[in-house]
Amino acid sequence: MNRRMDIYDVAHEWANNTDTNASATSANLFFAGGAIYSYGDHFMIAKHVWNEQGEHAVLFTEQTYSRTTSKHVSLVAGASSHLTKLFVPDPSSSKADLFESWREAMVQAAHKMGSARKPAKYILEIQQIFEKAKRYADFFNYQLPEELVKIAGVENLSQFVDYLQQERELREAIEKKEQRKRLSAQKKQLADWRSFKKDYLRIYDGLDYLRLNVKTGQIETTQGVRFTLSAGHQLYRFVTAVIAKGGCTNCGELFLERYAVSEVNKDFIRVGCHKVTLKEIKSFAKQQGWQ
Repeated sequence: MNRRMDIYDVAHEWANNTDTNASATSANLFFAGGAIYSYGDHFMIAKHVWNEQGEHAVLFTEQTYSRTTSKHVSLVAGASSHLTKLFVPDPSSSKADLFESWREAMVQAAHKMGSARKPAKYILEIQQIFEKAKRYADFFNYQLPEELVKIAGVENLSQFVDYLQQERELREAIEKKEQRKRLSAQKKQLADWRSFKKDYLRIYDGLDYLRLNVKTGQIETTQGVRFTLSAGHQLYRFVTAVIAKGGCTNCGELFLERYAVSEVNKDFIRVGCHKVTLKEIKSFAKQQGWQ
């Protein structure tokens, strides 16, 4: 049952976990489902959590907001002073997002060492951030991400530069692997799109593709643009003629009287926001018997 109280009652009842849902009369402080909020569920101040051993703690925000929200945060902090607090960037965030927030904060602190007269200040800041992450991980028995541990060992700018290089190489390798997966999935989804099993296709290779809707007699692109076969044939003749002359940039041609033809070369064409390979165009033209 939702009961209305003043903000002091709300804070203390939440801290003592005595009611499931409550809200303040006029100050927009309320709690529900173990979490307490200021001015809506977009700003979670804290929430009750338990680990696998049944130990209780509170995830408490480090965010600041308006003056009134800051008052709410202080009030909740005081009301829960008897509880174990784990200070986190945002108590509503997932484990992965919290670890990433801590990593970014540590990287920002390390960047400042390069121009600092007293770099030890930022080494201390890195250690303090790491201790918060470690305390959180220890409570839930989570394994700390290796990247956090590496940054925590940084003692000078040279070490940080080495870390950044290793991180960059690792992220590039991960991204390449993920891109291969996305392109593999795109290949199957493109076949489904061409056969009208699906109307929308998310593209990961930066290119656009064509299909003919025989019911409407229109050419359709993967971005949802539709135009007549005759308009497509006219564009095809223009493209082949331009390529024979060596291609063009800023070609001075409008397709459908509104899409600028900005580039034509032996590999692809750009029309408006579309980029289509010559291989795709020639394949489509062959299917239509275009000369």
